Amino acid sequence: MTESGLPATAMAERSRHYQRARQDRGTETRQRLIAAALDIFGQQGFQAASTRDIARSAGANLAAIVYHFGSKEGLHRAVAEHVTGEIGQRIGATIADASHALSQGAPDKAMARRLLQQIVEAHMMAMLGVKEAESWARFVVREQMEPSPVLEIIVGFMAPVHALLGRLVGVLTDSDPESDETSIRVFTLIGQVQVFRVAQPLVLRVMGRDDLSPADRGSIMRIITENIDRIVGVAAEAPQP
Repeated sequence: MTESGLPATAMAERSRHYQRARQDRGTETRQRLIAAALDIFGQQGFQAASTRDIARSAGANLAAIVYHFGSKEGLHRAVAEHVTGEIGQRIGATIADASHALSQGAPDKAMARRLLQQIVEAHMMAMLGVKEAESWARFVVREQMEPSPVLEIIVGFMAPVHALLGRLVGVLTDSDPESDETSIRVFTLIGQVQVFRVAQPLVLRVMGRDDLSPADRGSIMRIITENIDRIVGVAAEAPQP
């Protein structure tokens, strides 16, 4: 028995629950801070954003930012890692499939077109099929407008994907995958998706929508597919019934 009158095993169990509860609360606070910072950094930029406003929005103490991230810069980095991680979770499987196929040697054009289609479709679903993508895009666009050190995190995530797409486009167009022309083609392909994310308020206003419906997303993907067919000169395979 302990001084509290409880068996030692019961005290140990209580201690474990207490530590777990503290850990869970700490994890929850960290996630709330990242969510709040994602919104505020995206709207205001790193320099203008206030850590006091971020802590208030997250319902946390200002000291929690230092505890979890070390500094405002550390929190900014954590937000960039969160954004790239969330996008990576949604497109990672298709990227891995394409990387594996390319590691086996140059695919034929039919396979290259299929892999390209899968990546573009996964990218579209990540950008247009997830509500949180609006805040991800805002953060990334802010970094394009006002570059900070965390831009390297975004570039470090996107550059390998761009290079992979370049290899596929190179196969399809019989061109050097590292050439400027191929790189521009890749930006053109992906830009078709991005415009519906970063310019969505304009898109909705012009199209008279409150939101993009599943049918709208289907139409967007169909037209993007037709455009890719023309750009690379190889048609996508018809979906299986």
